[in-house]
Amino acid sequence: MELIAFQAQPSLQHEGLPYWLFWFLLCIIMLLVVFIFLRDKQLRVRLSSFLAGAKRRSLLFRLKFQLKKERQKREKLLRQLGEKAWDEDIPVEGSELISTELTRLFEKRNASQMEWKKAFTELERLHKELEASIRLHGEKREKKKTEKSPFDELMKRKKGEEKALKKTLKDRERERQVAEVRREKEEIRKKIEEFEGALKDIDSEAKAERRELERAIRHQEKLKERTEHRLKDIEAQEETLFLSLGRLLEQTRVANQDLTSLYYEIDIVNHRISTLQHRIETLSGG
Repeated sequence: MELIAFQAQPSLQHEGLPYWLFWFLLCIIMLLVVFIFLRDKQLRVRLSSFLAGAKRRSLLFRLKFQLKKERQKREKLLRQLGEKAWDEDIPVEGSELISTELTRLFEKRNASQMEWKKAFTELERLHKELEASIRLHGEKREKKKTEKSPFDELMKRKKGEEKALKKTLKDRERERQVAEVRREKEEIRKKIEEFEGALKDIDSEAKAERRELERAIRHQEKLKERTEHRLKDIEAQEETLFLSLGRLLEQTRVANQDLTSLYYEIDIVNHRISTLQHRIETLSGG
């Protein structure tokens, strides 16, 4: 049987497709595809149009992204221009309403900043007071525990004495000694209870004081947080007004040496924006 299987293997191998023939047929197929592509003009035009469209869309995306960045830069420069004019008290025709609103916001911001500073200072004071309270009550507790410790040791010793006396023979002297030890234990127990009561009072006082201080801290933190939100809102309103003032300055071009460099930067950005818009319109077929 093994001999028959060995003789059958060559015949099975000859039944498969030779590798050189496979690659030869594959080359023929590829040549036919290339030949069809070269002869079919519409196919070439469609493929070229597809590739050109993909390239155009990619370029449009990049140009629009650049345009967005340039517009953001322009807005930033206009805000800087308006803020500069406001800080330097440069008069701008037609900006009366903007100036009035900026003055109101400036006063409101100053008041909010003072409120924030007051809340921050109060928070610092409360945190220090809380730390001092925790430290003080901790020291009080440790002092009482130290004062209580000898009585705890004495109570242990008296319990040991009582236990030892109970093991001895019963007689009147032993009974008298046991009674004396028990009397001493009772006095020691009362003293220990006094210390434990004092410790509980210290803990209660510390807990109440801590709760009160933590409540005051939470109140000041909320006040500080509300003030921060108000300041952010004021800042956003100021930026909007500075932008409006900057746009007005861009139109009127108030002559001032402090504004010259910003005018120059804005003109450069405007030129880039115009160039990008023209390229986008051209690519979009506008």
